[in-house]
Amino acid sequence: MATAANERVALVGSLGRTLRRLRREETGLGLIELVIAMGLLAIAISAQLTVFASSYMSLSRASTKGTAVTLADGQMETYRTVAYSCIYLTSVTGDTTYSGDSAYSASQVTGSSCSPNATPPTSATTASQTVTGPDHRSYRIDTYIVTTTPTGGRALKKVTVVVRAIKAGVVGSVLAREASTFDQSQY
Repeated sequence: MATAANERVALVGSLGRTLRRLRREETGLGLIELVIAMGLLAIAISAQLTVFASSYMSLSRASTKGTAVTLADGQMETYRTVAYSCIYLTSVTGDTTYSGDSAYSASQVTGSSCSPNATPPTSATTASQTVTGPDHRSYRIDTYIVTTTPTGGRALKKVTVVVRAIKAGVVGSVLAREASTFDQSQY
């Protein structure tokens, strides 16, 4: 019995020495734990920054599209305020972006004056114009006007307004497209 008790005491003493030795040898573990924690934190923060960057790009794109739609609406409103005879373009010469659009027709409605002695705004008779939006970005507004006559009806003028972004002097893709028809009974 005494030997079993002595063995237990020796075992407990040996275990105590081992625990003290491990405690002394833990000096570098705190630094390793800190480096691992910082690495995990860096990964989490970089993932969050990716989400923020993506959100910023989405908001920027939505802002640009919203401005383009507003500009298209404003251009179309110009045509809603003038007489039917004043809905025309002074010339339809344009670049390949203008003539390459699906709304382009070789028979655009052109003119130089309208009756009764009215003068439409220059923005209503210009086929292609560059404007600065409220967001201080450049946009190109292209206007297309063609005459269509439905079967058994009278002539209508179909106005299509296309807004594109301009970046670094290069005309970009279509951001907004709006079309409306105007009847001779207008004014």
